[in-house]
Amino acid sequence: MNLVRIFNGVVNALGDKPWEDGFDLTPRGLPRSFIAVAAYIPLGLIAARAAVKYNDNTATMPYGPILMTLGLIALTFPLMAYVLCMLFDKMDRFRPWVIVRNWAVLFAYAIIAAALGLYLLGVLPFFPAYVIALTLYITTLAIDVRLAWRVGGFDWVGAVFAGILISAATMMVLSFVISQNIA
Repeated sequence: MNLVRIFNGVVNALGDKPWEDGFDLTPRGLPRSFIAVAAYIPLGLIAARAAVKYNDNTATMPYGPILMTLGLIALTFPLMAYVLCMLFDKMDRFRPWVIVRNWAVLFAYAIIAAALGLYLLGVLPFFPAYVIALTLYITTLAIDVRLAWRVGGFDWVGAVFAGILISAATMMVLSFVISQNIA
């Protein structure tokens, strides 16, 4: 697994260049792409720790509920992609779409975690770190739209619908967790 090759594949998939060579699109490539999904969890913990530090530096972090929430959020996309591919008869595009999106979001989350990690280290004030993190988090909507169009094979309206549905599903998970006072 070559992360530089995968990163170049992500950049190409978000751009206009051929992207297929950057990924293992074979059946074994799908489970391997979930390494990226597993990496979302520690990156999310960095973001959660930054939020706890900003709100109350003396508070302990509720690791269990946060890990559960991050896991649910990480698995929301593959579920939504499966449903969308079934509904729109694009099952042949499911595997590449999930593989590319898993890696693309990992790189976005890594930058978010880096910015918030700099805040935790005292190198960057909270506000700039938060702006970077929020901007990149919102950018995941654009990533989802672009990848649904380019890799998922949806037309433009379908790609926008897919991106919004994926973001809405993630927000529903967060809303549920918050409403239940789980985290």
